[in-house]
Amino acid sequence: MKRLSIIVILFILPAAFLASCEQPAGGNKALQARVDSLQSKLDSAYVPGTGEIMNGIVQPHHYKLWLAGQQQNWKLAEYERHQLSGGFKRIRKYHKNTPEAAALAMIYPEMDALEKAIKQKDAAAFKNHFALLTNTCNTCHQATKYEFNVITVPSAPNFDNQRF
Repeated sequence: MKRLSIIVILFILPAAFLASCEQPAGGNKALQARVDSLQSKLDSAYVPGTGEIMNGIVQPHHYKLWLAGQQQNWKLAEYERHQLSGGFKRIRKYHKNTPEAAALAMIYPEMDALEKAIKQKDAAAFKNHFALLTNTCNTCHQATKYEFNVITVPSAPNFDNQRF
């Protein structure tokens, strides 16, 4: 009798469980409609353009990175370097199949060199690699047909509401 009970439990309970998990009629259609609705919302979500990312994130943090490095405020310089890197990551995320995203690879060696200069608190290396980063930005612009956007090493502070 005990064996029979075990056999019944082993065969009947899984079958009962599977029957309770089945979708009611039309369940797949309702699920598909929800997936389609969410996909539609995702497709119409705002995505910042490459120019918006460049003007709103990359350019200001490039500028602030320079100012922080010139004042040898290494903590702020690392913060600004990280923010600048975040702009490049956004371009790769939102525009991954574009020439702009593909060209970003040329930026990373100088970003890494700047990180090293900041960690070592090496003002001369920082200045050198910042100039190389800026030149690389212009090379990237030329490669992606935005040669009219010429970036320069800042010459005067424009952010008069922040101490660097």
